[in-house]
Amino acid sequence: MSRTKTIALAAVLALAGCVAHPGSGTHPATSARASLVDPDAVLPPQVLLREDTVTALTHNRSQSRLAYVGVWAVDADHCAMMDQTSFEGFAAITPDSLRQPGETCSFEPGAPGEGSVRLEASCTRNRKISNRPILVEMLNSQSMVLSNDADRPGTRMIRCHLQR
Repeated sequence: MSRTKTIALAAVLALAGCVAHPGSGTHPATSARASLVDPDAVLPPQVLLREDTVTALTHNRSQSRLAYVGVWAVDADHCAMMDQTSFEGFAAITPDSLRQPGETCSFEPGAPGEGSVRLEASCTRNRKISNRPILVEMLNSQSMVLSNDADRPGTRMIRCHLQR
């Protein structure tokens, strides 16, 4: 194979995530996990956000050690729509409440410092109240899996933030 073809093939494989750059110490599986963290996951300005969204954003997680508290969405584009329009794929979580499309839940705060939390919640949807567990598994500080039903797989979400 010619040197040009070899370089072109290496570039294609690197772009596809199949190989790491020499000396980078990046493994493809690590890159896949890191891709959940999106620096473009920016919310609308704070003055346009609902009260519980602001509470979730301004909560001091380092003091409470409740990693699940925050504003979450399935991708950066969904972060930009928060509290501006109706859509699926978000969660505003305070220490003792969760708001998702068409539903609000309340619960006792989870155990501080835990990466996986099971919250026994009382949820209201269409004026009907139901009790059920909500499962939160933190993948890292910027991504999690949220499950509202033990029989179905959870939803991967990234943490949304305000523009700096």
